[in-house]
Amino acid sequence: MKIYRHFFIMVAIFLASSTASCLSLDQIVDEYLEEIWRFHPVSATHQGVHMYDTLLADYSKNALKAVKKRLGELEQKLSAVDTTSLSIDGIVDYYLVKASIADELFSIEIIREYAKNPLIYSTECIYGVYTILLNPLHSKYDRTYAIWRRLEQVPDYLERAVKNLDHPSQFFCEIAIGQLGSGTDFIDDIYTIYVDSLPEHKRTKFKYITRKAIAAMKLFALQLEMHADPKTPYVLGRDHYEYMLNNIHLLNIDADSLLKIGRNTLDSVSILIDNLQQEHDEPVGIKIRLPENFSKSDVESYRSNEILTVREFVEQSGLVTVPDYIGDINIVETPEFIRGLIPGIAMQPPGPFDDFKTSYFYVPPVPDQFNIGQVEYYYNYVHNRQFRGGVVHEAYPGHHLQISIANQHPSKIRKSFHDYFFIEGWALYCEELMARSMLYQDDTLGAFINALQGVKFRAARVIVDVMLQTGQISYDDAVKYMVEVLGRNRDYVAREVSRYITNPGQASSYLLGKVQLLALLDDFRKTQGADFSFIGFHDNLLSYGSIPIALIKRLMLAEPQP
Repeated sequence: MKIYRHFFIMVAIFLASSTASCLSLDQIVDEYLEEIWRFHPVSATHQGVHMYDTLLADYSKNALKAVKKRLGELEQKLSAVDTTSLSIDGIVDYYLVKASIADELFSIEIIREYAKNPLIYSTECIYGVYTILLNPLHSKYDRTYAIWRRLEQVPDYLERAVKNLDHPSQFFCEIAIGQLGSGTDFIDDIYTIYVDSLPEHKRTKFKYITRKAIAAMKLFALQLEMHADPKTPYVLGRDHYEYMLNNIHLLNIDADSLLKIGRNTLDSVSILIDNLQQEHDEPVGIKIRLPENFSKSDVESYRSNEILTVREFVEQSGLVTVPDYIGDINIVETPEFIRGLIPGIAMQPPGPFDDFKTSYFYVPPVPDQFNIGQVEYYYNYVHNRQFRGGVVHEAYPGHHLQISIANQHPSKIRKSFHDYFFIEGWALYCEELMARSMLYQDDTLGAFINALQGVKFRAARVIVDVMLQTGQISYDDAVKYMVEVLGRNRDYVAREVSRYITNPGQASSYLLGKVQLLALLDDFRKTQGADFSFIGFHDNLLSYGSIPIALIKRLMLAEPQP
């Protein structure tokens, strides 16, 4: 709130200005978070804010107009804050609120996402149910009630979605249609599991609500088929892409510079890999005798043990602290409704405001019964510890550790903020860190080559992400390029490229984030001199939350504010 100074109280206000400004910023943070949790109730559930667990979002045109107005008012309040009186931590929170508001307004008024992207609506319906299931601390009855209430809103919600959508992108429509198909099966399964938790007299009503929601989702899929527009762009365009980089992720970079980083890294890392492979003596191939009765349970046991092994190594490495409060990891098969966008592995971290601290480690499904070829494939997968690199990236010391620590930060805006340039940059940084740290004692050079292959993959992602979002290549061109450069399966690459399009910038975040972290490491080393240690750098780095690296740099190096 703007402070008006009067001559007769100038001295009193001067003495209280620091406290008043801080309180004003805290109030703006609280108002923003409450606004955004009401606006995105499913996201609130995921973050561990459960007061909106029975709601789906109201994305009607009137509601969007009202939210836009309230965000504009918050933006004005923020601009009136006297930043000269804020501490360096207050300055960071100030920029995070500013970037968060910019992100929401970007979707509403700049790219008009709610009129062009049907994935918003299909995702809300399915994740509205799924997010309720992620936290088992609530009773089965409470979860069933929340699911019931959200499902009964689906028909009206999707009816509003049809009114909102104006020539929706055919690309997004096709993804949404596939998601709705698997999503209806998912909801049908949930009904079967949860109906028994209700009293007998409510089961018929629950069945009716479930069937009505599924019917609405199927109708929505048919409507998307009819209204999908192949002429509507499915990428941001250069101006909007650069706005996102600069104003939402606080990156001082343009598309051409980012593309140059991707291309230079791809070229240099490819040469380095070729040279190292010439020095690397591949283990002599021997015919492995397959054990009898090798099954899915052996694969599952291996994965669980690998997580424990890597955690123990990280704890003893002296590279980063693993606090006692870090929660467990549950390995689960990737839900079918998101396999179209996540062909590999992924991590679902705990919500920052939730008491439940367990992460879910998504893995591709393993067949219940193996044929001869699958037995050989999965036995080699276990025998050669092919899950270990994924554990490093997704679990320790990657996403699970980093985000679990970030969730403990006392600042509410930092707890809620998830900048994927830092999150993915850290995880990619960890891949090389662990390869250099003797985690793979039997083949350290081979592990380092694998880490470089990961960098090469992420460099290709940068090139594709930038060129797609700036309109320099098409989806088909991007898939063809990734297959040629990386030699990967086309179906896998096609799903990867689809994910890049649905989340602009995320594909570039791995490499650019790592580049930023390496530069910060060099700066921190210089400031510490003889007192430098990797554990000091890593623990310091992870203590600030999942925020843009530019802000972490300011905090870590105690840069004076401009």
